Formats: sequence, C-alpha cells, structure tokens
Amino acid sequence: MEAAESTGAGGRKWRRRRLRSLRLALAIFGLAVLPALLEVTLLAHASQDGIFAIDFHQTFLPAANKLAAGHSPYPAYGYPPLVAFALVPLTFVPSPALVFTIVLALSVPGALWLLGVRDWRCYGAAFLWAPVYHGLQTANVTILLLLAAACCWRYRDLPRSVALSGGLGIAAKLISWPLLVWCAATRRLSAAVGAAAVAVIVTLGLWASIGFSGLLDFPRNTNTLQKQVSPGSYTLKAVAIDAGLPAVVGTALSAILVLAVLALCIIYGRRGDDRRSFSFAVLACIVASPIVWLHSFVFLLAPVALYRPRFSAIWLLPVVLVAGSGTGNGAPWQTALVLGVSGLVFVGSVFREPKPDGAFRRVGRRP
Repeated sequence: MEAAESTGAGGRKWRRRRLRSLRLALAIFGLAVLPALLEVTLLAHASQDGIFAIDFHQTFLPAANKLAAGHSPYPAYGYPPLVAFALVPLTFVPSPALVFTIVLALSVPGALWLLGVRDWRCYGAAFLWAPVYHGLQTANVTILLLLAAACCWRYRDLPRSVALSGGLGIAAKLISWPLLVWCAATRRLSAAVGAAAVAVIVTLGLWASIGFSGLLDFPRNTNTLQKQVSPGSYTLKAVAIDAGLPAVVGTALSAILVLAVLALCIIYGRRGDDRRSFSFAVLACIVASPIVWLHSFVFLLAPVALYRPRFSAIWLLPVVLVAGSGTGNGAPWQTALVLGVSGLVFVGSVFREPKPDGAFRRVGRRP
C-alpha cells in the first residue's frame, strides 16, 4: 500500500514538473522568441515597402540635416527644435534610421524597468503591442516621451530629476504637458515649476541659436496641421464625425473627456494616490493631444506597468489593437475598436485590483 502511494505521489510530481516545463517553454516561445521574430519580420517588410522609420526619414532627419548644414529647418519642420538638434549627431553615422530605431527599441524595456516591472514576460508582451510596433516602424518620438514620463515616476521624489526629464519631454513634444498637472496635484510644485522652466529655456534657447526662425509662424502652422489631420486620428472628435454628428459636437466631447481626465488626476493627487494621479496624467497625454495615432497608445504601458508589474492577461489585451490602422484611424469600426480596447486596458489596470502573487499557483493545490 505504501509503495503504491509512493509511486502515485511520484507520478503526480513528475506530471507537475512536466507541466511546469511545458508552461515555461510556451512562455519563452510566446513572450520572448515570438515578439523578437515578429518585430524583426514586420520591420523588414516595412523596409521593403519603403515605410520603415517613415517619420524619421520624412520629418526628423531632414530637419537634423539642415541644422548640421547651418540652416533652419523651419517652416517645413512641424515640431519644437529639441528633437532635430538632438538628432544632429546621427547625420554623421551610417544607417541613422536603424540606429534611432534601436534606441527606441531599447527605450521600451528601459521605461518598464523604471516603472518597476521585473517580470521578463511583461517585456516580451510589450513588443506584441501594435502601438509599440508602430512606434518603431514610424520612428516617432512617442516612445521617448514614455521614457521621460517613466523617469519622472521613478525619480518622483527628486525635484531636479523630475524637472529635467519632464521638461525635456515637454520640450520634445508639447503633448507631455499633463505631467505638470500631476506634479502640481501631488504637491511637487518645485518639480512642476522646474519642468516648465526647463521646457521653456531649452525650447527658446535652441530657437535663439537659429535666430528664432519660424517661431512666430509655428503656432499657426501647427493649428493648420491639426485641423487637417485630426479628423483622421483616434479621437472622440473623429468618432463623432464618423457617426454623422457636427464637428463641434466632437470637439465638445473631446474637451469634456480631457477635463474629466485632468480632474481625476488632480483629485487622486490631492488624496495622496500617487499612482492613479500619474496614470491619469499619462492618459491625458493621449486624450489631450489633438492628433492621436496608433503609436500614441504606447503611453498605456505606464499604468499597466504600475498596476500589473507581473504578467497577466491585461498585458495581452492590447494585441487586439493590431486590427487598427497605423496610417490614419482607418474605418469607423477601427477607430471605435482602438479607443474601446484602450479604455478597457486603462480601466482594467487602474481600477481592478490584481490577484495576489501566486494566486494561480494555489489553485488546485492540495492542503
């Protein structure tokens, strides 16, 4: 009898070991090998189709080349000067687009690390996100803005660090300005003032070096671009227009959403709920932007990382965004899908309490 029980117990242990080995093998393939193969394959196809690092080639590199030659990139350049100046060194290296894309790819795990994620599976899952792929494929600066926001969170108790990282993020692209609201709401007034000062000083200082070329026309040119492009981006305004509503209704809905998100950022900040306040500030970086592309949703990595630092199903939900269009917002159903799934990811991360570590491992275990 004892021998039979021993044999049965040994068999169960053997099956459990085999099951754990199988799960580990599937995890390594699905969350390490597959993301790497997928990114390399898709980026290779993008290169063959002539759309690899398209924003870098069409916008950032020409501006950096003009600066390297001693000329102003304005009025053709539609961004503040920081990114163009920062990319000037890449004009002297071979394959600058590839170098910049590698920097962006490394920035994704860098941001997750700063946000406290140590589970390797989450790093692989992030590269399955369509917004991350499109951030790499277009070689836009959005991933770098996420990195700057992650630096603000990691060093949130160091005003100078927040001022520097937040200020440079805002100077790179104005959509990072909600980080100032988070700083103020959480009583980090010196950090908020410092970040605003860094953004203004860096922007005006760089613009001064080219004689303030294009500065006066920049707001008008940016506003014109927004009016032309915003109806085709992932915003409530675009949803309203697709539904046949007047554009003014869509504008009003977008404004209400922005005010609501900022209000929640302030409310949670005043309550001392730092994580939720920061999460809503990062969400505001998306919803407050008049032009939202698919890569804009890489900002969602921040709240998911803060509330789900261990791998769970929420890390795979954004994979559904692959159905969205990377160029414009696509068909109305694609716009609704991307916004709906993104909202679900945010709410599911921030407002649903995660299961305690080991909860799944305890299921079915005999006392």
